Amino acid sequence: MKKIIKGKRINIDKVDYLLFTDTETIGSIYTTNKEGVVPFEIGIKVYDLKNQKVVFTRSFIVQSIFNHRYTMLSSFSANKYPQYKEMVANDKVNYFLGSVRLIMEKIKRIIDKYKISIMVAHNGQFDKDAIERLCQDYNNEQGEKAKGKQFQKVYNPFGDLDLLDTMQISTIITDTKKYCDYCKANKNIIDKSKKESVFITNSGRVRLTAQAIYSFIINNPQYQESHTALNDIDDEIRIFQESYNLLGNKLVKLNIAPDWHEYEN
Repeated sequence: MKKIIKGKRINIDKVDYLLFTDTETIGSIYTTNKEGVVPFEIGIKVYDLKNQKVVFTRSFIVQSIFNHRYTMLSSFSANKYPQYKEMVANDKVNYFLGSVRLIMEKIKRIIDKYKISIMVAHNGQFDKDAIERLCQDYNNEQGEKAKGKQFQKVYNPFGDLDLLDTMQISTIITDTKKYCDYCKANKNIIDKSKKESVFITNSGRVRLTAQAIYSFIINNPQYQESHTALNDIDDEIRIFQESYNLLGNKLVKLNIAPDWHEYEN
């Protein structure tokens, strides 16, 4: 895998294609036991930057996790399990159910076809870490089954990609007084599942979630994120587009996320 350099700068205008990525996981992103968080869904959209359009869409569903009903019903996505089962059964164009090995091989071919070097995601290190953990878990399981014999490890193609975090590029939006005022004005809107404000953290900072930023862009504080990978990627593409259009200098930082202390009220 190539060396990933934190904070490296590139001229985004010189990039042809970006790989927008989102994962839906088993386990909770809020738990301290991050060893349990792995994706059952890896959604990708290949984005043609010059023409500002999506040219490829696919959701990859991890069969060994998805077909384990108890695991799915114990996860954050339990209430969406019936919806996912219907999508997987009826939409073979956009949804692929397969093994970790086959999924990674297919994604590697897509990356190679479009010569992609950058993935884009919101709080993207979470997604990169979850995918790496999925591959490691798979290789550990295969190693145990091999009982000392040689076996072919699954290769994680995301490990070779630089990360453009929409949380970072959107600071051109979230640094503004207008965004802060919007979040404060809507601080009493509560996420019922978490029993927390959608726009203000418990420590009094404005939130930098994709939901908060996207709702600001469309001026709809009641907007609720889908928490399905392909739909959430659409929100993140819009966040990227709005941020990109506001950039004067098209130099962007890779493999970095903004510091939370910058957003103190």
